[in-house]
Amino acid sequence: MQIRIGIENNIEGRTLTWALDYPGCFAYGMDEAEALIKLTKALLEYEYWIKNHTHQPWVNLEEMDIRVEERFETFRLGTDYKPAPPGEGYEINAWFIDDWRPLSAKEIEHGLLIFNWQRDELLAGLSTLDPALLEKEFPNQRWTITGIAKHVANAELWYLQRLNLTEISHQALSPDYAERLSQTDALINEIFPQFVDQVKVRGIDGEIWSYRKILRRTLWHQRDHIDHIKQLVFEEI
Repeated sequence: MQIRIGIENNIEGRTLTWALDYPGCFAYGMDEAEALIKLTKALLEYEYWIKNHTHQPWVNLEEMDIRVEERFETFRLGTDYKPAPPGEGYEINAWFIDDWRPLSAKEIEHGLLIFNWQRDELLAGLSTLDPALLEKEFPNQRWTITGIAKHVANAELWYLQRLNLTEISHQALSPDYAERLSQTDALINEIFPQFVDQVKVRGIDGEIWSYRKILRRTLWHQRDHIDHIKQLVFEEI
């Protein structure tokens, strides 16, 4: 089976490989070679994870033939839309030619299943943690675990705002992390089905967005921070 890959270089000093036909499946590496090696393992884990959640899995990764289709070099822009040095300005993330493709009804159905399974995993994990651990400030970390959970919701709203898909503002989100996640969960499950067979592309703040890119980034971001929280918790054990 051919596995189409998009490579995003220089994302926070690393390389990120995307399995373009398997939203939510990705891997990091210090360079392209390492990220591609790790993606093979990530694909197998992705297949197992889906099969562990449904009796009707749609992923069957036999005889994987990994093909790099696209590359994107992440860069930073300043407020004047001129290149900014590392650590300054706004990071412009990957736009792949594949992001132009309309999403099918099946892709949205599967994408929402993955999103909701991820969300269940996130909330179940958070519910088991001691309140003190949720609010613990970790060295060299931007947020507490509660802060990470809120950031997940904030990003989901921000993605929807890239294409003017909601009028809800950040200020309207609940200060409680669980309620905030519930708010953006409801928005995603309501809005994503509207993406089926539609093409909409918009440039904002120097970055290009489409329905497919929003799906791709939403599933990546939630999974990335679930793994982030697990790492912080395991370091405390």
